[in-house]
Amino acid sequence: MDEIKEKIEEFKKSLEFQSPLKEIIFTCPAVLPAIGFICGLIIQFYCNPHVILWAPILLICIILYVVPSCQRRLNIFLVFSCFLCLGAIRLINFNMPPINDIRVIAKDCPTFAHIKAQIISKPIIVENNDWHFAKFFPSSTYTTFLANVLEIKTEKGWVKTRGKIKIYINEAVNSFIEGDKFQTFCSMDKFSEPGNPGQFNFRRYMQMNGVYLCASVKSSNAIVRYEKQTIKTGVGLKAKINSIAVSWLRENPEDENSRLIEALVLGSRSKIDRKLYNDFIKTGLVHLVCLSGLNVGVFAGAAWWLSKKAGLLHTGRSIICLIATIIFMLAVPSQSPILRAGIMFLIFCTAKMINQMSHGLNSLAISAIVLLLIKPMDILTPSFQLSFMAVAGLLLFYEQIRKLYRSLEVFPGVKWLFTPLTLGIAAWIGIAPIIAYHFYQVQLLSPILTVPASLPAAMLIIVGTFKIAVNPLLPSLGIIAGWILEFSAIVLSQMVTIFAKIPFSNIIIGRVSLYVIIVLYALIFAWRFLPFKNIRYRQYFYPSIMVCVFIPVVLFNKIEKTGNLQMAVLSVGHGQCCLLTAGSGKTFIIDSGSISKGDIGQRIVNPYLDYSAITKIDSMFISHDDIDHFNGLPEISAAHEIANIFTTRQLIASSSSTAMELKKLYDLKPAPEKITRENFIIEKLWPIDPNQEISDNESSLVLLAEFRGRKILFCSDITGPAQQALMNLYPQMDIDILITPHHGSQRTTDKNFIMFFKPEYIITSCDETQYGRIKSEMEKFEKSYFTSRDGALNVNIDFNGQIKITSQKTQGLDKK
Repeated sequence: MDEIKEKIEEFKKSLEFQSPLKEIIFTCPAVLPAIGFICGLIIQFYCNPHVILWAPILLICIILYVVPSCQRRLNIFLVFSCFLCLGAIRLINFNMPPINDIRVIAKDCPTFAHIKAQIISKPIIVENNDWHFAKFFPSSTYTTFLANVLEIKTEKGWVKTRGKIKIYINEAVNSFIEGDKFQTFCSMDKFSEPGNPGQFNFRRYMQMNGVYLCASVKSSNAIVRYEKQTIKTGVGLKAKINSIAVSWLRENPEDENSRLIEALVLGSRSKIDRKLYNDFIKTGLVHLVCLSGLNVGVFAGAAWWLSKKAGLLHTGRSIICLIATIIFMLAVPSQSPILRAGIMFLIFCTAKMINQMSHGLNSLAISAIVLLLIKPMDILTPSFQLSFMAVAGLLLFYEQIRKLYRSLEVFPGVKWLFTPLTLGIAAWIGIAPIIAYHFYQVQLLSPILTVPASLPAAMLIIVGTFKIAVNPLLPSLGIIAGWILEFSAIVLSQMVTIFAKIPFSNIIIGRVSLYVIIVLYALIFAWRFLPFKNIRYRQYFYPSIMVCVFIPVVLFNKIEKTGNLQMAVLSVGHGQCCLLTAGSGKTFIIDSGSISKGDIGQRIVNPYLDYSAITKIDSMFISHDDIDHFNGLPEISAAHEIANIFTTRQLIASSSSTAMELKKLYDLKPAPEKITRENFIIEKLWPIDPNQEISDNESSLVLLAEFRGRKILFCSDITGPAQQALMNLYPQMDIDILITPHHGSQRTTDKNFIMFFKPEYIITSCDETQYGRIKSEMEKFEKSYFTSRDGALNVNIDFNGQIKITSQKTQGLDKK
């Protein structure tokens, strides 16, 4: 009997793994290859070694793998190495265009070309009118979509080609749909790099999706459709299914609640009201409007239940669920979260068909390999990272977190409350470092707020799916479902709006080093896989270290500014926006507007403020009554607290339409003669006579900022007469940095003004058109910078008065 017991114990021990890490590797065989594949992509992207390095390594690993003597000792290492090489080679292949790729043929950009192409994304009409001063903005509505280029016209005639291109039509067009084939004459160019820190890098985003060129078409009349979309093609089938699902779901397409419903059920996030969407981001609840496993699970679960009621066995139910999942994925946008969830569910159904169990982590790893094989650059996108790390957090850390408060679950009702909270915390642990890295913020309350917000969100997804299914057959039930959806959408939107107002729900931390993120994830996974067995309260050891690492990250960007003056002249096109952060941490903004770029407050200034961890503005200066100097203010003030808004008495008394609109929003104050904050001083030099009747430009505020003996002169839009007056008023003034007047205009700049105050650096805020009309003295000046050419200019004056200027595009440094 004892011998039998001993055998049983030995058998149990043989089933036990030595560590949680080994358990994952052996029970989920796809995890290690997925990690190797991802590592190969990352190494190739950042180090860019030649393919000649990877091919021999891959060959050696394959040879060693088939050698029997090496298999047992090196098996795991060889599998990892093989997939690492495959990941690197796949990225090289993805970034290597074929001979007939549109990138190769149209390499001399910008260029004009005749092309034939097929629309592969739903055309979107962009009106750019969802910001406050849009009605005064001289822009037109445009239509945009993605297209596969089929042919391009050359000197030898039409030539077969390939590659995706982003099409822009300079008007609203409703006549095109996915799948249409067309011919057009267009202007092709590369996407521009972001001109400002923190600004969304649209060029990299498009390149990650395999799109390297954009094409501009003046009018829809320049596009000739020669073949309409048919459902026979994959693109046409997907478009048809999507249009049917949308028509069965929504009743009033212009209603904000309908847009929110469509976003949660079918993934149309772009249609959500901007303010509401920003509140979703601020509270960390944006994952609720991203299609995920819940959407797939509800749709496929309904198919499973119906097939069960129909009397089908497991195999039949699995086949029905496979078909239902594929149909759902055709009806929604091809985004990483939904593709990941769809692939995981397809694996689950396939395993059911062959009577096998599927492991969640294994399915996640397989879906990662599949998606990255198709689009390897997705590894760098926040959408991909957030989707996979959220699920990984749920799978890996749910039980780990429960251990921290398992003793409390003896109380009645506590388990019901803690289960969704634990799920929220587990997912948050997986994605918090990614959010901090990409979005410069931490949402500490996100796991808690997710619990109540998930109820109306789940109701929207479940009832919305039900409505799509029953609406064509039972319209009366569809109407009732529509009422429930409307009520749930109102509840969810109100919840999110209220949650966004909770203090500390969102902490802006500024830019975070990639190395810090790597350390945090190393600690997170060490907590899961490398526990300290001999330390009391060992479950709290790693979390304590993570907190100690993360606190300096939160404070770093604020401490960094202490003792220095940092100024940014942002690249806003035809306009101006200068931000100064003094040594005490106080921030001042001088102007914030543009007439060549729309909504700079939301798209340029606010991202820079988040990037720099700036949450409060001490004073905002509006130099004069020109819209290109203040039309970004409403969006800035909506996201950041502004203590004072100063301007000229002329603007306060102005009756222009733009000034009247501005005065409706704010209590404008006359700019004081001087503002002092410790070692920082801002002094008003012009205008000196508030009652003098002069033009808007002539009455512009001229400000002198001084820090540690260094002086910066802001000239706004003053023209020749005012410039001459300043030279007469301050003949002995010596400055270090000159922000040139009127965007460097040659026509309005006095020939003596640029050099009169002996500047060491000259900075001009202008667009490309203005850059072609600048005064020659500015361009010839040795230390002259232009936002149209160099991007945003970042000026740092340290405690000793040392000046360093960094340009966003060229990364050029100038020191004194």
